[in-house]
Amino acid sequence: MGRGRDFLMKRAPFYLAGAALFVVFVVPPLFDKGLEDVIPYPEGPELEVLNRVLEYRGPNDTGIDMVDAISAKIESDYPPDVYGHRSTTVEVAVLATSIDAYRVTLEFESNGERLFYDWDMDSSGNIRGNNDVTKDAVDMVNFYD
Repeated sequence: MGRGRDFLMKRAPFYLAGAALFVVFVVPPLFDKGLEDVIPYPEGPELEVLNRVLEYRGPNDTGIDMVDAISAKIESDYPPDVYGHRSTTVEVAVLATSIDAYRVTLEFESNGERLFYDWDMDSSGNIRGNNDVTKDAVDMVNFYD
């Protein structure tokens, strides 16, 4: 019994250091939130339309997607912990404007400030922004190398 205890006592600082490294470097990323974690996803055909807009990668289907472009704008305008903040709200609406055309809106609000994204998507999947913030995001996606 004494040998086992001595074995653990000699190595306890190393085990403690290993556990501390695990808690410091592995656990925090498991709790980080991003834009995709706070978006309220609709059900049914609206979900497919929303995913097509958020996963849009431009005409050549390479580079960043719309979620990355929106996240970059949010991260430049808001503090790092904005997604987990209690005042942060995200609202999404998907509306059919004709048989195969849709209007998708995403409103991000935190700390009294608001970003409003407004897209039109036609039957061939082309995405067009309806306001300046949205046009900037679409341009970033379309021309990102």
